[in-house]
Amino acid sequence: MRRDPFLTLGRPAVICPVIMKNERPPWLVASALLFAGLQLVACRKTSDRPKWDVDLLAPVITTSMSIGDLVPDSLLVIDANGALSLIYRSELFAVSLDSVLQAPDTTFDYRYALPFGPVNFPAGATFFSDQEVTRFDLQDVALRYLELREGELELQLKNKVASRIIGTLSLPGATLAGSPALLTTSVDAGSPSQPTTAFERRSLAGAVFDLRGPQFNAVNTLSTSIVAQLDPNGSGATVTEADSLVALVNYYGLVPQYARGYFGSQLVEVEPTENALDLFNNIVGGTLDLDAVSLKLVMVSGLGMDLQVRLRELLAINSRTGAEVALNHSIMNGPVNLSRAIDLGNGFTPTTYQTTLNNSNSNVDLFVENLPDKVRFALDLNVNPLGDISNGNDFVYYDSKLRADLELEIPLRLITNELTLQTLIRPELPGTVEGHGLREGELRIFASNGFPFSARLELAIVNAAGEVLSTANVQGTIGAGMLGSNGLVQQSTSSRVVAPLTPDQVDLLYGDNQLRLRSVFNTADQSQHIQLFEHYRLDLQVTASVNYLVNGDE
Repeated sequence: MRRDPFLTLGRPAVICPVIMKNERPPWLVASALLFAGLQLVACRKTSDRPKWDVDLLAPVITTSMSIGDLVPDSLLVIDANGALSLIYRSELFAVSLDSVLQAPDTTFDYRYALPFGPVNFPAGATFFSDQEVTRFDLQDVALRYLELREGELELQLKNKVASRIIGTLSLPGATLAGSPALLTTSVDAGSPSQPTTAFERRSLAGAVFDLRGPQFNAVNTLSTSIVAQLDPNGSGATVTEADSLVALVNYYGLVPQYARGYFGSQLVEVEPTENALDLFNNIVGGTLDLDAVSLKLVMVSGLGMDLQVRLRELLAINSRTGAEVALNHSIMNGPVNLSRAIDLGNGFTPTTYQTTLNNSNSNVDLFVENLPDKVRFALDLNVNPLGDISNGNDFVYYDSKLRADLELEIPLRLITNELTLQTLIRPELPGTVEGHGLREGELRIFASNGFPFSARLELAIVNAAGEVLSTANVQGTIGAGMLGSNGLVQQSTSSRVVAPLTPDQVDLLYGDNQLRLRSVFNTADQSQHIQLFEHYRLDLQVTASVNYLVNGDE
């Protein structure tokens, strides 16, 4: 026979009502209530006092849930009638500067040796002087002008001459901080059997290169001057044909800030790439049937060249189920033509292409209903499909890119079938693993539901790896609100569910485990899309009945 907690025989009964307000979403409420109920403790006794158990009825919790607790307010739009829509914006993909222009590390090698000897050189004599025209290998790109955001210039000397040598590198076609780019280093005396080496580096950040060469009629070409002088304070040197000087000019880590020229008629292949989509992160099961979906795809180009973009694939991926849905729309059948951005001298004005996908011209509803957490895309980028129509005036800035953004608009007219949300909570309970007075309990949930879908709660205790250690049997379902002939909720539905918690489960909660709470939602009518409104609410009142062993905490 069940004992009435208010009329216990031989044991005192304690009634501890507490009124609390909880603003958390409903799938957090149940666990929070359970923990609050279990945290009630009696006055601590000394270890020599007798122990007895007490039935507690506590606490009483009141909370309300609206659609804003299910979907972030920042994504919701409310029309004049209170009907809700979801607006989600995200970057789909971006192709940046390095896809059309790569400036690899480059080394230029300059060597000097006498064809005969010996020759006596006095101190301070110019041992080596070379005016060179160097050409950067940029494949199909033909640059006339380049400003650097990052990069380093290095002059390295390898000396087999019996005198200290001072080497100076100058770049007549480049300026740095408004002055010609110079770099000087010195290397100690060496010999053919024991050469010496030295190097010097300087930053090229902010450097400006005229890459038209000394006659201003070339591309990717830079004038270079190297002068090697014997130490003026030395004693000179006798140089033979076995003596030599090697100068290496190295360019490292060049990152353009701005580049102008002709970027070639090239095909850039962007291999399949996956991007995260965080719209459905809380959903771990079930399906969602949407009445209408509109997806606006916007491509923005900050590249100063004509482009053709061909999407090879665009997939919605649900990692939980492994399902993939390929987007079907005319945009997948042919290239998108984008004209070049406009160069403003200190920035650019991008060009834009926009198209809208909906239920009538695509399968975008199935694409979204797959509840993807990833989007995979692959594309071909055809640069200058018509050739050099700009007469060598293509351009890119450091922040130039081809970007595709998506804007998803979903009127919240939907059907839910076993749609499951999940959260994990780590309990904070009184006492320790070895000694605690809480032994068992029961969670009682009273609901007044004004939403047009029912809810079933699932509770489980999981370890740090997410493995289920035990499940709590939640008895009952929260019924859906009653719909009128106009499809709106006319009356809230009252429901009561309970979830017993055994002593073993209490012990598990005192370990290094978490409570996993899942809420499973179903619309009342599985054949009709139901519009959600701002005023829909779910009101909950919860009591927790627990058994506590007085003086059980040690």
